[in-house]
Amino acid sequence: MPVLIPVTVTQFRYTDGMSLVCISTALAAESRPFIDALNLRHVHTRGIRLYAGDGFLLLQTGLGKLQAASAMAALLHSRPDVGAVLNAGVCGSAAEIGSVHLAHEVVDVATGRRWFPHLPPQRHAGQLPSCAVHTCDNVDISYRDGVLFDMEAAGIAMAASTYLSSDAIQYVKVVSDNSSATLAAFEPARASELMSACLPAVMTLCDWFRQNHLADDSARIIESCSRDILGKVRHSVSDTRQLQRLLQRHLSLAGRAPDISTLQRLGSARQVRARLQQAVQAITLRYEP
Repeated sequence: MPVLIPVTVTQFRYTDGMSLVCISTALAAESRPFIDALNLRHVHTRGIRLYAGDGFLLLQTGLGKLQAASAMAALLHSRPDVGAVLNAGVCGSAAEIGSVHLAHEVVDVATGRRWFPHLPPQRHAGQLPSCAVHTCDNVDISYRDGVLFDMEAAGIAMAASTYLSSDAIQYVKVVSDNSSATLAAFEPARASELMSACLPAVMTLCDWFRQNHLADDSARIIESCSRDILGKVRHSVSDTRQLQRLLQRHLSLAGRAPDISTLQRLGSARQVRARLQQAVQAITLRYEP
């Protein structure tokens, strides 16, 4: 049986300024499960086929690495708010039909060029196996163990690696054909059924992307606030550490930074700390089901 990650499909709580996750697929049949699950709508965009929803974009590139590279490059050039790319699609392999895999290596067979995605921690990937993905210009039915064959991953890697780091570009592939059921017997309409098996893995990775983005944003906000306050109010090393801890607590509880201009007008680090403590204690917590 295919190995699946037991998670439910949920949407991000997207807010202005948060990076978008772009899911890329080659075919309409591969796109359909994501469009339906994430309530995506078609966006009229010149030159590319794009769908959008709350926190997500879906780019349908068409077949082949050149089309995939061209479409992805056009999107990332025009949309700097895309913070992560996840390429999902069917592939050939010696593995079981319907099994889902992450890529720990992407190889462009024609040129020999290689990319190595920085995979998420095991707690995010679950028991999902990883394989090398070999992107071929023509159909390959050699079906070797430990290798997945597709026609787009290297194109996505080529375009996206210019804009994003290796941990922000991931690949999820589901096996559609093997030596027991070759590509000649595969019906494209079945791609949607197979791609549904990718949904849990894709959502888990998207959640990992989101956590990384929020962690990065949090660190940047705290650093910026701390620098602004230290520029006006003298702090010792110990004072600075306490300040940053309080800023972290305020950001975690309130979801925003405190009023820095008020803190900058105070006369001492002790007064800044007291004001921040009062602000943190005044935050009302609300638990949502």
